[in-house]
Amino acid sequence: MRRRIVEAIVGVAALLLLALGIPLAIAVDHSVLASEVVELQAVAARTLAEIDVPIDPQQLQRTHAESDSPPPFDVYDAGGNLVFGQGPTTADDATRRALAGETVSTTDGRIVVITPIIDRTTERVAGALRLTESLSGANRRVRFALLIMAASGLVALGLGWLVANRLARRLTQPLADLAAAAAATTGDGGPVVTTSVTGVAEIDTLTEALDANAQRVSDALARERRFSADVSHQLRTPLTAIRLRVDAARANDDASQLVGVLDDLGRIESTVDHLLAFARDEMQPRASVRLDELATTATARWRDRFHAANRELSLRVDFGLGATGTSASVSQVLDVLLENAIRHGRGAVIVATRRIPGGAAVDVADEGDALDPTSSERIFRRGEGTGTGIGLALARSLVEADGGRLVLSHQNPTTFSLILLDREDDTPVAQL
Repeated sequence: MRRRIVEAIVGVAALLLLALGIPLAIAVDHSVLASEVVELQAVAARTLAEIDVPIDPQQLQRTHAESDSPPPFDVYDAGGNLVFGQGPTTADDATRRALAGETVSTTDGRIVVITPIIDRTTERVAGALRLTESLSGANRRVRFALLIMAASGLVALGLGWLVANRLARRLTQPLADLAAAAAATTGDGGPVVTTSVTGVAEIDTLTEALDANAQRVSDALARERRFSADVSHQLRTPLTAIRLRVDAARANDDASQLVGVLDDLGRIESTVDHLLAFARDEMQPRASVRLDELATTATARWRDRFHAANRELSLRVDFGLGATGTSASVSQVLDVLLENAIRHGRGAVIVATRRIPGGAAVDVADEGDALDPTSSERIFRRGEGTGTGIGLALARSLVEADGGRLVLSHQNPTTFSLILLDREDDTPVAQL
């Protein structure tokens, strides 16, 4: 593209130079010839001043022999006969016009100026003076002028080429940068490589539009990637519960133990829907939730797994304790905390609800003390926590979407606290 822009600009400049140069060259040629004619007419005027009437060939010969004599000239009498010089012996058409009283000049092959010789006494034409000059001098002047014009034209084309290259670079470099930025955007949901402002309004508008679209696509990919990771993490617990129920039913040949499978499948569906809405920023409006009921339900849901792991799980709740949030998010956060406790904690686990100034909290504590103070925030970063590094990061994101906080409130014993604001008095309690 850069080459085509340069070729177009230089081509247009060359056409303009030709369009202006050809008429100018013709004008220069005519101007030089006219200048030569004027100079020869001036010589003719000076020569006339030295010619006496009546015409005397001997006097003409003396005038010609003088050191400051004019260039070779011819003199004709009133009858058109050659009196002096090397011209035609009889007057030609141009000379006859001069004998009729007209000053004549021609540039056909040679520069010729013919002027009448006037008898100052009678005011009659006594003869004609004819001066002839070669075109070589005029042609030399014309060639020199044309050479100057050609050199100026080449300089102009060179400057045009430089300007064209600079302009082409200014126009094409932003597009090349835009293509490089598009190629550097890998589509993995990471940051979008943006280009700088170029000063070209159209290119900047295109850049802004493409950057905005690329950012939207990148954000969408990032959300979908997070959704896939979060779903795969969050489905492990209900799938494990289903597997345990099925294994128990098969081992005991007791179909009644399969009743809870439908509940677990419904919970899987609810989890997927909730995480998809969270990933796409389509969360349902917050409402009042009963933290005591959600904590009780979560404890009951995890009791069998703790029992299978020979771990104790106990519950301490303040009944009627509510806050503002979404029950699906609170349930999933409690699942993450309980799974974290059974996988990475030690000893008995206590789930407790409590009122705090301005809100309510749910604490999940075990008897471990493996976390040091420097890791209290790092464990909530995606990819840096325990295990896959998704659970705690997802849990904190869900709580913050509800306007709350998830913190490591104690290192010894390890205690995580889910904190939500008080529910509004006129907001109905969400049904579980």
